Amino acid sequence: MTKLVIENCEPELSEWLYLEYKHAAEIWGSATFTNVTNAKMARRLIDLGRGVTKPFHELYSGEGAIILDPRGEKTLQTKDFNRERFIVIGGILGEAMPNGRTEELISIKSEDAVIRNLGEVQLTIDSAALVAKLIQKGMKMRGITVTREVELRFSAKESVVLPYGYVVVNRELILTPGLRDYLLSR
Repeated sequence: MTKLVIENCEPELSEWLYLEYKHAAEIWGSATFTNVTNAKMARRLIDLGRGVTKPFHELYSGEGAIILDPRGEKTLQTKDFNRERFIVIGGILGEAMPNGRTEELISIKSEDAVIRNLGEVQLTIDSAALVAKLIQKGMKMRGITVTREVELRFSAKESVVLPYGYVVVNRELILTPGLRDYLLSR
């Protein structure tokens, strides 16, 4: 059975990051958070799964792992899960324009890992977890609907555009639970 690993690449656990981590762990049933060097972050992540201070490549050397990297040459397929023990997602809050941080911080350090992408759209952490889970269950990437961006309207005059991919299932946008309320409170 493939286990979810989220390689934390952020120095602090913002509420937005926590919400994405929580949703990703719920999608997979649990998660191991690696590279958690901040003690306050480690205490908060205990409710979501296992947290360890070492980075993924030091714990497992990449063997038996699929690293989800937008720069991966091949797209993730169900058959990839037949032989790999871990699916590794970068715990990286995205920027409007991706700049290769997954490759720089994770992929190049794990020589034996299988590197796969999830299409051309930059996904949120939890959206990547959901897409990976759907593919593990037999779906193909081309059969999964992903937005290019999402506009959240709070009133007739207030909205925010999130320039990241979110999954749509049965015409329903799968937004990070609690994110809308978090953004409204800002």
